[in-house]
Amino acid sequence: MLSVLLAAALGAGAVPFPAPGTYRYAASMSGRDIGAWSVSVSRDATATEVDEDSTASIMGMQLAAKASLVLGPDLAPTRYAGNYVTPGQSPNVSVTLTPTSATVAGAFSDRPQQVGLNANTRHFVVIEPGLLAGLFALPAQLEAWRDSAVTWITPTTAQAQSLTTGAQTAVPRPAGAAPGDTLLSIDRPIAVTIWYDPATLVPDAIVVPSQNAVLTRQRP
Repeated sequence: MLSVLLAAALGAGAVPFPAPGTYRYAASMSGRDIGAWSVSVSRDATATEVDEDSTASIMGMQLAAKASLVLGPDLAPTRYAGNYVTPGQSPNVSVTLTPTSATVAGAFSDRPQQVGLNANTRHFVVIEPGLLAGLFALPAQLEAWRDSAVTWITPTTAQAQSLTTGAQTAVPRPAGAAPGDTLLSIDRPIAVTIWYDPATLVPDAIVVPSQNAVLTRQRP
């Protein structure tokens, strides 16, 4: 009986995250289809993993990426690895993290860079602009942490910048967002809006206004 109660208590205390499975997205820029993104979520007692696979054609360039983002029990990132394919090159990037520091091996740095948390932040997030894994995890992370600012690490450049959220209420709802979706509005370092299901924490639409780019979830 004690073991049953303990298991139930541990299950009840689990940090909410999108359920294991594969989530597919269509990408558009200025109204034109440019490619497809997907993330696969897996989870065990100690970690959650988000694996990304994406392909795109932008201005005649064929692009592809694979990435793996591993999160600890509290959804703080512990490691990230990415392989990006662009015309003429195929860089690899990686990030290894502790609660207060990170080691970043970026595509544009000669050696690994050590970075710490920015002032007035308690958590890291790992987000590669143009890719999905970090943004997919962000609503669940911020719901768990209740942080209005976190340290955003960009693997490619090994930069650490402050991500701050806003309280925009007049942002147009994109076609892919369900009527009951919650809005997460990011002000800096770049403006991004994420519309997500508050029950499942799965993003339905991700909009980057400066690029006229939209990722829309494709439902089965």
